[in-house]
Amino acid sequence: MTAQSSAGHQFREHINTFPLWETLTDEEKDLLAAHTQHVRYPKGMIVHRGGLARVATMHIISGSLRAYLLSEEGRELTLYFVRTGDITIVSSTCALETLTGDIYIDANEDTAAFVSDTAVVRRILKENVGAHLKAYETTVTRLSATLWKFQQMLFTSADRRLAKFLIDESERTAGDDVNFTHEQTAHYLGTAREVVSRLIREYGHEGLVQASRGHIRILDRAALQKRAGV
Repeated sequence: MTAQSSAGHQFREHINTFPLWETLTDEEKDLLAAHTQHVRYPKGMIVHRGGLARVATMHIISGSLRAYLLSEEGRELTLYFVRTGDITIVSSTCALETLTGDIYIDANEDTAAFVSDTAVVRRILKENVGAHLKAYETTVTRLSATLWKFQQMLFTSADRRLAKFLIDESERTAGDDVNFTHEQTAHYLGTAREVVSRLIREYGHEGLVQASRGHIRILDRAALQKRAGV
């Protein structure tokens, strides 16, 4: 069995864990699996740099990827994370070839994924209405969240954005701990690390959080929610 066919067989076993492909026929699943390979990205590896339309269709089975913009001054703005169970489907559903500018995608941690040929994915979505509708819904949700983030950057203070980020991230992991460094948090919020560090110190003095290297623990959730305006 070749490496490609072995990867396809592995993906065939995982395909049902991705709701997007629930409506595919057996023939469509076989076609997708035949054009899919298994890859591993070590933490920090640049997975993609270029136009959004050229992002590969990646199925994340462990770890996470970070999509971000990079300014001419080297300032990073995190757009979104692609986590376990997610698919980078945007480039497969939209005619984005006319968009200019680069998007960067890095491995936020050691990540394993199945990467499918985007041309084949587009063909399947064109022929399978159910999958096309789910992919479109996923894409709209992702782009809407990105637009909301830009709106927050423009009209909401760094203080409120940070407080809300800590609340949202802790709720996502169902705990009181947020495992982000100050620099990672600054990249996500689109602000300077010094701003995040200053605010975290303020939160600590007020008894809202306890910070250590690469780790923030929420101590007073109610007060932090009030700070976030939620």
